[in-house]
Amino acid sequence: MKYRKLVPVTLMLILALAPSAFAEGGDEALKASVNANLEATAKKIVALAEATPEDMFGWRPNVEVRTVSEVYMHIVGANLLLPVSLGATPPEGLEMGDNPYATLQQLEKDITTKKEVIAKLEESFAYVTQALASLEDLDTEVQLFGAPQPKRAYYMVLLGHAHEHLGQAIAYTRSMGIVPPWSQPQN
Repeated sequence: MKYRKLVPVTLMLILALAPSAFAEGGDEALKASVNANLEATAKKIVALAEATPEDMFGWRPNVEVRTVSEVYMHIVGANLLLPVSLGATPPEGLEMGDNPYATLQQLEKDITTKKEVIAKLEESFAYVTQALASLEDLDTEVQLFGAPQPKRAYYMVLLGHAHEHLGQAIAYTRSMGIVPPWSQPQN
């Protein structure tokens, strides 16, 4: 729990640096860069989920952190929530209700099997790629997480979030004795 204090600091640093990081090159360059990176990250996340045995999807290193399935579904939640919060049309069938966070937390609890989790991961990454491409006027400020920033800054938050939980998933699988597929020796 001692690292929880670093999350707001890291988020604020990302938000402070993100607007200048993509000031040159325009919106389409940003969208292309983020989508290419998200696609590569998605492949790794899905590969880790596929490499994890079904019976380990309920495993967690200790009671204070998410289970394997909850980590993956947390990624799904961010992939759904952030684009919608930036103005993208929600995916068909998704009802966020009055409290989107509660809706997404419930998904973490309800979707726990390997097959379902992998399907939701794949769907969410396909959605986020399409949703981000559809957004316009990335200089428009929005306020999420208490920090008003241009939409482009939240692209970086989404990307950082995917990488953060990729690292967490790598640590989980390594703790189980599983070598990530892209790190396995090649013949």
